[in-house]
Amino acid sequence: MIRVRHIDRMPRDESYLERISDLAPQLREVLAKLKAEWSPEVVPVTLVGTGLAEAFVEHFNRLPKSAVRSIFELCEQALEDGSAQERAALSTGFLESLQHADGRKAFDFRSVVGLLGPKSREHCSAMDRFWKATTSGL
Repeated sequence: MIRVRHIDRMPRDESYLERISDLAPQLREVLAKLKAEWSPEVVPVTLVGTGLAEAFVEHFNRLPKSAVRSIFELCEQALEDGSAQERAALSTGFLESLQHADGRKAFDFRSVVGLLGPKSREHCSAMDRFWKATTSGL
């Protein structure tokens, strides 16, 4: 079994990841499934972010617009004020997964680009430069 450094694990207290997952049953289900699969270990935070992104993409058209808006507000707050774990989960796990889904034509990133805060947009643009990619709408 590969051990993951503590900093890369999901915090046990109420976190931005928990708050995001509470916005829609489909997201809550993903988090519960990951926790069950990894129990008794703690889920690596980037896997949580990726799992939430995959569920977000799959259910995007059925998610309430208010929940979608809140997801990106919480993402921005986490990038500004969250722990290193939360910033990793939401930048590397969540946002980059959405960008990769856009690159695979599984998701149209333009549908959420207007909801990105400055930190989120900055991160996504940096990832486009790093991957030499062009995410729709950036």
